[in-house]
Amino acid sequence: MNIGFDASDLSTGRADGTTRYTRELARRLPRLAQQHTWNFFGPSERPADMPAADNIFWRASSWPVAWTQSRLPADLYRIRPEVLFMPIQQLPYLRPRRLKTVAVIHDLAVHLYPEQFRYKDWLLLHIFSAYAVREADFIVAVSSATAADISTYYGRRDGVRVIYHGVDHALFKPVGEQEQERVQHELSTSFPRLRKPYLLYVGQLQPRKNLVRLVTAFSQLKLRFPELTLAIAGGHGWLQKPILEAVKQAPFANDIILLGVVPDEQLARLYAGAELFVLPSLYEGFGMPLLEAMACGCPVVCANTSSLPEVAGEAAVLVDPLSVESIAAGIEDALGRRKELSEKGIRRAREFTWEKTAAQTLEVITSL
Repeated sequence: MNIGFDASDLSTGRADGTTRYTRELARRLPRLAQQHTWNFFGPSERPADMPAADNIFWRASSWPVAWTQSRLPADLYRIRPEVLFMPIQQLPYLRPRRLKTVAVIHDLAVHLYPEQFRYKDWLLLHIFSAYAVREADFIVAVSSATAADISTYYGRRDGVRVIYHGVDHALFKPVGEQEQERVQHELSTSFPRLRKPYLLYVGQLQPRKNLVRLVTAFSQLKLRFPELTLAIAGGHGWLQKPILEAVKQAPFANDIILLGVVPDEQLARLYAGAELFVLPSLYEGFGMPLLEAMACGCPVVCANTSSLPEVAGEAAVLVDPLSVESIAAGIEDALGRRKELSEKGIRRAREFTWEKTAAQTLEVITSL
């Protein structure tokens, strides 16, 4: 089979869940199905960390704007794959008539929290998500919560399969007692302002992540746990001004460290060294950092909304993301149950692998 794969997300330089999802599947699918031809389409040449093999072709074609809707269609007509896999919430409007399509829906937060998007992003997400759900031959939903949203907002139930994200267990793994000192030294070298004990958040800086309430809850906790610090790792996002202002105006602003985008290897160390990982998001399509934290043995506190209880299972303390008091109480509860939550999280994370994600995705692609 001749398969097309939109790899344009690998050219953005972003460090978000969709980009990681694209990268992990791009690495694994061709190796898992060597009998098929894989055409990776994108506006740049093959990234250095992507595979090279006889069954892999990187179809690089630069274009100034709107690559997926402008340049990709031309390449599809030229190469003529039988199936196109779109790991983003979009389908090219122009495409060969007989081309089968698989589109991935990561989240539909744009319907629940429209005020938290810039108008341009709100408009494009509505247009592209609706078209992808309506027109794709098959839809991959990254959680049952997302599948339910697809049904609620677009009425589609047939041809939808839930396939969870995975986690790279070779990278994100618990650190033994003998390694703790080395990890702490590496963290101190990379992040001089960071000191233990610290709470950790990883993700984009945007309103949906509920960071203003997290900062307020942290300020309350400092009165009882004066040694705590809060580390926020992440960069790409939008409407960040209220978040940055909340950090700046916090009574313990000097104990809140903005780390920016953190490379994966250092990210694994951050998880391993943290007292807790806190993800108080108002909405998540999946919540990949939650899984990474659990795989590293980092106890987890997360919101009780959308996909997060589904992913965390019984391995996290769940809180009401709309209540600062609930977030603070959940963190305090988790601080007293670190060992229990760490062990539960490690066991839970073992159920998720990128190999499983790739195998199930391949089943969908080849079924067409």
